[in-house]
Amino acid sequence: MILYLVKYTLKGQDIGVHLKTDHLTYLNKLYDEGTLLTAGLFIERVGGYLLFRTKTYEETKKLIENDPYIIHGVRVYTIEFWDVSPFPIKGID
Repeated sequence: MILYLVKYTLKGQDIGVHLKTDHLTYLNKLYDEGTLLTAGLFIERVGGYLLFRTKTYEETKKLIENDPYIIHGVRVYTIEFWDVSPFPIKGID
């Protein structure tokens, strides 16, 4: 199964405190819809990871670009394809 791992990092000096509520509301909406599986913050620096289950890279990108943090330019992001394997992985000797 292909998932999309999105890394958010700080773009400039503004950490976006004034956007936090809108950002979290948006993420909760995506979670309730089933496209956002989980999210977490980095320890000791601004940013974090988001894990998406969408059909395409383009769909993930569109969702990220509608996040208030991205719209207002306080975060940048990268998207990685992640081919998730079920555990235990068989065939390892």
